Amino acid sequence: MQVRFILRSPGTGHSLEILFNRLIEELGAGTSLEPSRLTLPHVSTGPRSVWQNMRFVSRQSPRLTHITGDVHYVALAAAPRQTVLTIPDCVLLNRTPAWSLRFAVFWLLWYYLPIKRAAVVTVISEKTRRELRRYIGSLADKAVVIPCHYDPAFAFSPKSFNTSCPTILHIGTAPHKNLSRLIEAIAGLPCRLVVVGKLTAAERTLLAAQQLDYTNRVDCSQEAVIALYEQCDLVSFVSLYEGFGLPVLEGQVVGRPVVTSLLSPMTEVGGEGACYVNPTSVADIRRGILRVWQNDDYRNELIAAGQRNAANYTIERVSAQYTALYAS
Repeated sequence: MQVRFILRSPGTGHSLEILFNRLIEELGAGTSLEPSRLTLPHVSTGPRSVWQNMRFVSRQSPRLTHITGDVHYVALAAAPRQTVLTIPDCVLLNRTPAWSLRFAVFWLLWYYLPIKRAAVVTVISEKTRRELRRYIGSLADKAVVIPCHYDPAFAFSPKSFNTSCPTILHIGTAPHKNLSRLIEAIAGLPCRLVVVGKLTAAERTLLAAQQLDYTNRVDCSQEAVIALYEQCDLVSFVSLYEGFGLPVLEGQVVGRPVVTSLLSPMTEVGGEGACYVNPTSVADIRRGILRVWQNDDYRNELIAAGQRNAANYTIERVSAQYTALYAS
């Protein structure tokens, strides 16, 4: 069976591409499927580029097509009975005023019509399915939950916890990643902060004001990111909004205690292997970090539970779910 995966144009992002490129490799090597990649020629910056991408897809030979996320609208140009559409989240709707024309365009062309047209819709978490149901009603009931897998390049790498000056790894600097509250939460603590993602001027000012020892890493390769997980003592992911929350799993796989938000989907993804905190409370974030830092037994229990939990999200398990879906 031939399956064509549609990926975003380079320059749009890379998280989805990392996940699905690994999945494509697994499907090609471990199943009877014949997967191929189709990269869209244009970044979706306006009506012209959207139309050009749709024309590009419409000119492809019909076959089973899997749209891997973000560019949901190209489902309108693909064969409806042979299209699988993955929706990672509803961030486009969440961040757009509901009364605006922009919201109406996203609702219609990125969500409602593509979901209605696709033969099968998958979402990466139950949280995303609940959000879809809130925005588009019963049509969201056709969505099937298939979670993300962690990159198999991540592996268990034991490390003694540095109780005198632990290194805290924080992933992401977008506003919803909640870095400013983390900075305030660890102010005055003898620790080192490593931030992955471009810092804003305001964040740099806050870091300087709190006199934190920090390192900022930008445009890291996947290998470099894995090395940062291995070198850290604790993973912070106190995000305010996620479609899935992959850093929670990545920290668990490597064998690091994870402090994350007491919010869905992080609570589902992390299982019993994470310390959950209220991400809107600086005091609670600090409490969670100190509990992991100062309580050896609790920290070791988290690491062991995290290893057990991450075993549910291997690429082999996720690949098997997609293979069954394509066959259906």
